[in-house]
Amino acid sequence: MRFFTLLKKELRECLPWMATAAAILLLIGSLNLIDSKQRQIGDQYRTFERYSEVGGYYLLTHPISDFSILVFMSAVGLGLALGVRQFWVDDFMGTWGFIVHRSTHRTTIFAAKICAALISMIVAIGLLWCYLFWLANSSAYFVFPLPEKSFIGGWLICGMGLLFYLGAGLVGLSKTKWYTTKLMGLGFALWMFITLSQQWTLWWGFGTVLIGAVVLLFLMWETFLNREF
Repeated sequence: MRFFTLLKKELRECLPWMATAAAILLLIGSLNLIDSKQRQIGDQYRTFERYSEVGGYYLLTHPISDFSILVFMSAVGLGLALGVRQFWVDDFMGTWGFIVHRSTHRTTIFAAKICAALISMIVAIGLLWCYLFWLANSSAYFVFPLPEKSFIGGWLICGMGLLFYLGAGLVGLSKTKWYTTKLMGLGFALWMFITLSQQWTLWWGFGTVLIGAVVLLFLMWETFLNREF
């Protein structure tokens, strides 16, 4: 019961950031789809003078091709915002003592924070990615649908937000100096992103995200349990 009480508290605190990320992703994604549809209609009715030379050719790009950077920035931005909100703000406000010096075990508090962040990212980024992918694949926007591989790749991009969330959380929990190893968590998340960009298959990409998440999660858990607040 204590876990669900803490989970509801964490979700309330994550709600403004979750709603902001979802609104930005939905708004910009919808505008991209509308713009892509209008460009395709214009190209469909383009006319050339009879017997005239065509100076080149025009390739239509699928509207979802512009979404990778949008989903990545939304996921990473939300991950950083949640990491700061859950693990930095209490340090700045000096409320860690009130949070951890209670009858609830630290593992329960930590689990509630992680679960709230996962739910927020799945709802705000993952579900909206599913909706935008389905919308872009409908006949109203493009004739040829994309394969399932592209859909799975979008979820892999969403996973990068989790790595940056854990990295930001580790930075917030660390008590080392800024000029030493305090930024190690974000540096490791950035290194995992660079490693992920070198992968050629989805399975290796998901393996990279999983390994990075396990390492950062373990470091956060150890730091949270042993830190003197």
